[in-house]
Amino acid sequence: MAVSSSSTTISSSSIAFKLLQKHGWKEGTGLGISEQGRLEPVKTYLKNNKLGLGADNLPKKKLQSTTKKSRLAKKRRKMQELEKRLQEKEFERTFCREFWPDNV
Repeated sequence: MAVSSSSTTISSSSIAFKLLQKHGWKEGTGLGISEQGRLEPVKTYLKNNKLGLGADNLPKKKLQSTTKKSRLAKKRRKMQELEKRLQEKEFERTFCREFWPDNV
C-alpha cells in the first residue's frame, strides 16, 4: 500500500515493494539500519535534452558559451584541414615542376 502519507505510493504488488519486504523493510518505516532514511520514494522527472545530469540547472550564459566554444573549435579544425590540403597541393605542384618543368 502506501509508503507515506503523501500522494506518492508504492504498489504492494510491485517488485520493488516485494524486494524491500524480503530484505526486512516494514511499511511506513524509513530505510537503513536505524530506519532514519527516506519515507517516500525519490521523485523522478523526464529529461528531454542531451545534456548531462544537472546541466539543466546551469545558467544560460554558460550553456551558450560552451556551444560557442564548440562551434569555434569546429571552425578551427575545418580551417586546419583546408590549410593542410593546400600545403599538400602546393607540395605536389613543386614536385611536378622539378621533374616536368615544361608541363606545368
